[in-house]
Amino acid sequence: MAFEQDFVYWSLVEQLVVDQNYSILAISQDGNEMVIQPYRKKQYSIIRLRRADVDWGNTLAVDIEQAGRRFEQLVRNGVRGPITVLNIYFSPLAPVDDYPDVFVKGYSGGRKGNIDITSMMIRNDNLEESIEKIQQAMSIQLDVENILSEKEINAEDIQSIRKKVITHQKEMRDAERKLFQNGKPFFTNIFLAIQIVMFLILEFNGGSTNTETLIQYGAKFNPLIYEGEWWRFVSPILLHIGFLHLLMNSFALFYIGPAVERAYGKWKFLFIYLVAGVSGSIVSFAFSPFLSAGASGAIFGCFGALLYLAVYNRKVFFRTMGSNLLIVVGINLALGFVIPNIDNAGHIGGLIGGFLAALVVQLPHQKKLLIRLIGIVGTVVLIFGLFQYGMSQAKEQYPDYIALQGQELIQNEKFEEAYQYLSKSISDNHNSNDVLFLASVAAIQLQKYDEAIDYLERIIKVDDSYHQAHYNLALLYANQQNSDQAIEEVTKALKYDPDNKKYQALKDELTR
Repeated sequence: MAFEQDFVYWSLVEQLVVDQNYSILAISQDGNEMVIQPYRKKQYSIIRLRRADVDWGNTLAVDIEQAGRRFEQLVRNGVRGPITVLNIYFSPLAPVDDYPDVFVKGYSGGRKGNIDITSMMIRNDNLEESIEKIQQAMSIQLDVENILSEKEINAEDIQSIRKKVITHQKEMRDAERKLFQNGKPFFTNIFLAIQIVMFLILEFNGGSTNTETLIQYGAKFNPLIYEGEWWRFVSPILLHIGFLHLLMNSFALFYIGPAVERAYGKWKFLFIYLVAGVSGSIVSFAFSPFLSAGASGAIFGCFGALLYLAVYNRKVFFRTMGSNLLIVVGINLALGFVIPNIDNAGHIGGLIGGFLAALVVQLPHQKKLLIRLIGIVGTVVLIFGLFQYGMSQAKEQYPDYIALQGQELIQNEKFEEAYQYLSKSISDNHNSNDVLFLASVAAIQLQKYDEAIDYLERIIKVDDSYHQAHYNLALLYANQQNSDQAIEEVTKALKYDPDNKKYQALKDELTR
């Protein structure tokens, strides 16, 4: 009778651990008590199995209370609740004060009631019913025939199953340890040092939040990338905007970088980090017109490389870091959508780039050609596809940049330089009404009146409501003693901006 219970106990453990991928968290010295955990979130976060001969129902109550206190200690030590426990007892006979139901309500407590234990008894006289209830409670499918074997059970059968379970668990633990023993942090420390040094260089040369300093030292700036400074896809990885930005990314790299470098080895880590960083910059180039810098894309690439573990070995992934990693990635992406000035495009690009780079290099001793091919094709499509899209977007935005540059030169009274810069941009077909207007202003200052008139007429031919162009044309025609055209142009200017006192004053002067 006892052999039968031992066999059921170890057969159930075997199916949960070996077949259903549950992980053994703790096991008593005699093997008669075991705490296991599913590798994915289930209805019960912990399963406790106990092989014991129960004489009295009160024995169960005391044991459940003691187990609840032990689980409370887990919560006090930082394990995130709530903890839901299915407590399964294996006993040849029911207690003499028999329980009317298979399920026995047990313990519900802990801080804020975040521990709940539901208990169940498996006896020789209700094995089939109990196994069925286990399947329902745990939402799993068991090989019931194997558990309820009708063959004669002996000690060797039980020992064989026990050995299989322990060996399997040891192999899993060894595989997990080896997975993160393929290298020591090297490039993680190099990148940490470089980004700190670059931050100090920025601070001593205008400040890490100064736009001109950031552009000078290589921040992602779409107009200059459009002009051919493609190295700006790499250099932003090493720069940070403000101390808080540096601090957050340094902490993230310090914690996540070593895990990736140990899993993949230093050279593969370097490849993943750089590909992810470049991917983040390119996606940001394609979808965000704003200046940006930071190692966030590369760090999200490290997340992506660890997510690849879910493809390679879902069991190890979810048992080691899976759920926590997904939560961290989700929180960081969510923050990027709700907090202004966070380049979420770069984060997403880095995450995807890191995952694809991991497909290319793969884990040590892994050589799957199809996966590598998928990674290479995906990386090429991501980088070159979004680069082309980004260039088309930058081309549309480029005239705005030219206008800003031209305006700055004019404000600094560098009229000749402004005229040359704006004229070249117009001849290269990088123009807009604002660029043409600023070119006309520079031409007027240089007394190139005919060119100024030509620029202004080109503006109103496209957009007649551009009242500043009408006003400047009125001034130019008045300067040429062409009063009729001057009045006509200033009248049009007033049509689109009737409250402008400057326009009204010119018209009054021309019509005296």
